[in-house]
Amino acid sequence: MSNFKYWDDSYVVVFRKFNYHSANSNGENTVGILKNMANVHEQLGLSNEDLRKIRSMRPGTAIDLQITSVSTTKRVRSEFVGMDGTRCVIIRFPDENKWGSLRDFIFTDNNLVVRYILEDETGEIIAFKVKVTLILSKPSHLIFTTFPLAIQSHDLRSEPRAQTRMAVTLCEIKGSREICSCIVRDISLKGCRISVERTIKQRPALKQNVLMSFKDAFGNEFLLSGTVMNAKSDEVVFYYGLKFESSEEEVGQLLQKVMLSTD
Repeated sequence: MSNFKYWDDSYVVVFRKFNYHSANSNGENTVGILKNMANVHEQLGLSNEDLRKIRSMRPGTAIDLQITSVSTTKRVRSEFVGMDGTRCVIIRFPDENKWGSLRDFIFTDNNLVVRYILEDETGEIIAFKVKVTLILSKPSHLIFTTFPLAIQSHDLRSEPRAQTRMAVTLCEIKGSREICSCIVRDISLKGCRISVERTIKQRPALKQNVLMSFKDAFGNEFLLSGTVMNAKSDEVVFYYGLKFESSEEEVGQLLQKVMLSTD
C-alpha cells in the first residue's frame, strides 16, 4: 500500500472539473497546491482521525474513481452511497452512458482508488485504495468494496485553521442589519467557515460583503469584515466559507481575545 501512487499531475486536471474554490484561495492556487505533492501525508494503518475522515462522507458525496484495466487507467465520477461499519464501502456504479463501458475496469477483485474533498472540517483531499468485492445490478447498480486500510490526505488551504464552535452574528456591512446567527466551525488569519441552521430563513448570499460580530466572555464586541466565497449544505445545516477583508493583524488580535476566553 505504501508504494502505491495516489497522486499525480493528471489528478490536477480532474480537480479543475470540481471547480473547487476554498475560502482563502482561488482555483489557480488550488492547482498549485495540488502539484506540490511533497507535502502529501500518507498514513499506514487507520488512526481514529483517519476513520473520522472516512466516515465524514455522506450519502451523495461526489467522488473521483481511478479505475484500471489490463491496458489502461481512467478516471470517472460517481457518488458515495454508504458503508457498513468497517466491513465495506458502497459506491454507485458510474454512468456508462457518460463514461462508456466499464466492465473491463470494474469487476470483482480489481482495485479502485477513491478520492474526495473533505471540505467541511479541514479542506483536504482524501484518497484511499480498495478492492471490489461485489457488484449488484438490481435494485440499484452498486459497487461493494473492502474497507480502506490506509488513507492519504493533502491540505487544500494555504494555512492551517483552528477548530472552534464560536457563536457569532452575521450582519450586512451597509446599515449593519442583522442577517442571522451562526457558528464559526474553523478559523485562520485569512478566513473561516461558518454554519447556519437550515431552520433559519435569512442567510448570507454568495459574494456578499458581511460583518461578523464576536463577543468575548465579558460581553465585549469585536467586528471582522469578510466576503462569502462559497456555500454547501447537508441535511442539517448550510456551510459558508468566508474570506476576511480585515487585516491579519486585526484577525490575530481577535483570535487572542475571543478564542482564549472560550477555552
